[in-house]
Amino acid sequence: MEMQKAVFMNKELNLRLAGLLYLPTNFDLSKNYPAVVVTGPMLSVKEQAQSVYAKRLTEAGYVTLVFDGAYFGESEGMPRGQELPDVKESDIEGAVDYLTSLPYVDNERIGGLGICGSGSYMSVAGVKEPRLKAITAIVPAISDISNSPMMGFFKPEEEVKAAKEAYDKGEGELIYLNFMPRAFDEGAAYYYSSRGNSARWSNQVVAWSQLELVKYNVVNIMKEMQKPYLVITGENAWSKPSSTEVFDAVPHSNKEIFVVPEASHFDMYDLEPYVTAAFERILPFFDKYL
Repeated sequence: MEMQKAVFMNKELNLRLAGLLYLPTNFDLSKNYPAVVVTGPMLSVKEQAQSVYAKRLTEAGYVTLVFDGAYFGESEGMPRGQELPDVKESDIEGAVDYLTSLPYVDNERIGGLGICGSGSYMSVAGVKEPRLKAITAIVPAISDISNSPMMGFFKPEEEVKAAKEAYDKGEGELIYLNFMPRAFDEGAAYYYSSRGNSARWSNQVVAWSQLELVKYNVVNIMKEMQKPYLVITGENAWSKPSSTEVFDAVPHSNKEIFVVPEASHFDMYDLEPYVTAAFERILPFFDKYL
C-alpha cells in the first residue's frame, strides 16, 4: 500500500488537521474506490490504533484516512489537549469533506470506523453526517459518561469551572486531567510500551473538557440512528456495558453486535487474534454496504 500525508480543514474552527491517507496496493487512478474514515481512542494520534485498522482495511481494497484531531498531534488548535465531543464530530465532517474532494473516491461509498471514545464519536457522526453510509464502532466506550468509570479521571466540577474562568480572563494556568495513568495497568501496557507509544501522544487533557464530556449522552443520540451499524466489543472489555447500551439504543434491525471471545478493551486496539476476529465481521459488513 501507499501512504500519503494529508492536510484538510475543520471548517467550523478554521483549523488545519494533519492526516495520513492510505491507498491500496496497485492503486489505479482511473478507478473509483470505497473509503473509510478511521478514528482512534480519546487523546490518541493518527499513528496509534486507528492506523492498525486503517491499514487492514486498505489491504482489503479501501482508501482510508486517519488524522490527528484538532488540538492534538500535528493538527492545529490551542490550547492543546482539548477532548471535546462537538469538535470530534466536526473533525470527522472535515475528513469526509476531504475524501469527497478526491476524484478516485466514490462519494456514495464512504464509511466510518471509530475505536474506543471515537467509537462513540463516530457513531454519533453516523447520525449527523449524511455522507457516511455505514458505521463500525470498536469497543465504543462512551454511552453516558456521568455513569461510567471515566468519572474517576475527573476533578470536582466547581474547581474546573473556576479554573476555566480564571484562564479565560488571563489570570490562571491551565489545569489538566490525567486520563491514562501508569497505574491503569491495562492501558499502560498499550500506551507506555512499543505497542502504542508515540512521541506526539500525551495522557494530559485540558480539565474543562470534562464539562462537555459529562453532558455527552450518546445513548439518546443513537435513538435517531438509521444507518447500517456494527459494534464489536470484547468479552472482558471494561467498556462492554457502554458498547451494549449504545448498540441497544439503535432503533432499527439493520445492526449487529459481535463479542470477541476472551478479548479485553485494549486487546482490541492492536493484538492478535482479536483484531483478525474483528475483521472477520468488519470486512463483510463494509463490503455489503459500501
